[in-house]
Amino acid sequence: MTEGAFGLEWRKHTPNNDGLNYRFDAKGTGAPGSEKELEIQWFMNREFRLGLLRDWTRNESPMAIDFTRYDVKAEEPKDLEREWSLMNVLNQKGTRPVDKPMRLGALSGEDQRRIFARYPELKKWV
Repeated sequence: MTEGAFGLEWRKHTPNNDGLNYRFDAKGTGAPGSEKELEIQWFMNREFRLGLLRDWTRNESPMAIDFTRYDVKAEEPKDLEREWSLMNVLNQKGTRPVDKPMRLGALSGEDQRRIFARYPELKKWV
């Protein structure tokens, strides 16, 4: 099946993003297979995307490395010639001073409520 055919089939079953709520998990974030102790988790839905990074071998609490809300203004970063990313709360690229990894409990109360409403299992990391 070609990518185009797959896309058309996907659209038959998913005509819009209203019901999307998906997650990606990967252990070993480097190439080829370096950083084996690190796990990255992505949570994505119509409201936001959230990226968490942690050392799973030590069962450490994850650090939020990316949290982008889709209901607030996002801007194209300035002075980045070829890179573009939605940036508002926290961005994994670390191009702004505010973009420092943080614990989930360091996010605003409103952002925590938003996250835990969709993913209550993440409360254990606060």
